[in-house]
Amino acid sequence: MVPGASRMCIWPLAGAVVLVTVALAACQPYRDEIFNIVNETGENVVVTWNRGDLYASLPPGGSIEKIPPPNRCRVTPLPDDRFTATTETGKRYTYGRPMCQGETWHIRKPLPS
Repeated sequence: MVPGASRMCIWPLAGAVVLVTVALAACQPYRDEIFNIVNETGENVVVTWNRGDLYASLPPGGSIEKIPPPNRCRVTPLPDDRFTATTETGKRYTYGRPMCQGETWHIRKPLPS
């Protein structure tokens, strides 16, 4: 084998790995493009959308992300979305706004009064 030949084979491979990594990072959505739902209730929740369509089942601490269509919340009137989360013990939480980019719904226990 020619001295240094193995090093010559590594550089193209390393370059390819870097290229693929950069390409995949560029394809990741930005935080301001995502609508996120986070379950902070301490219970399993079932999230329904609009007229009771199942959207997600989330364990405690679980979350789900979705990329809404662009300009979805820049139209008048706003889309008539309504999310409802129901816990195992029957508590209900409602998010009565449209699914907009860059927003997060934190499903939380009510604060003690």
